[in-house]
Amino acid sequence: MHDLQAKRGKTLINTKIKIVSGTALFIFILDLATKVWATKTLEGKESRSIIGDFLRLEFARNSGAAFSAFTELTIVLTILAIGALVAIIWYVPKISHPLWAFGFGSLAGGISGNLADRLFRAPGFMEGAVVDWISLPNWPLFNIADSFIVTSMALMIFLSWREVPIRTVVSKDE
Repeated sequence: MHDLQAKRGKTLINTKIKIVSGTALFIFILDLATKVWATKTLEGKESRSIIGDFLRLEFARNSGAAFSAFTELTIVLTILAIGALVAIIWYVPKISHPLWAFGFGSLAGGISGNLADRLFRAPGFMEGAVVDWISLPNWPLFNIADSFIVTSMALMIFLSWREVPIRTVVSKDE
């Protein structure tokens, strides 16, 4: 019976790793593609109305966080993002619920998208400005990565509120 449990546990861990990594990779690629598109299409141009004043496309580079906070601390934000990714990677094997895996994958994908900007965009390594291009009223400009960071946190708060366990503890007697 123990061999069957070990095999099932390993399969469960592998499935969650696939969910986290697949989700993160998809979001990272989607974010990168939309930022390349926004840079080519929107940079240096007037904002575009999509749904009146509710949804607009407007290009900006942000060296800080939301609402352009901490613009002088880009390196610190970069280091925090790297630390968050390391923590997620370390924690992934402990996840046993697929919705938690999706939440962590979405968070990792969003962090990775903005981290790539900070690492590789101007003005230089670890000081790059994040490309933002989506505008809603009374909200800071944002991008796909930001969207997934926020929605992943909302999902995790919901799962916590519903008391969905991140990991299932299997007793040794089973």
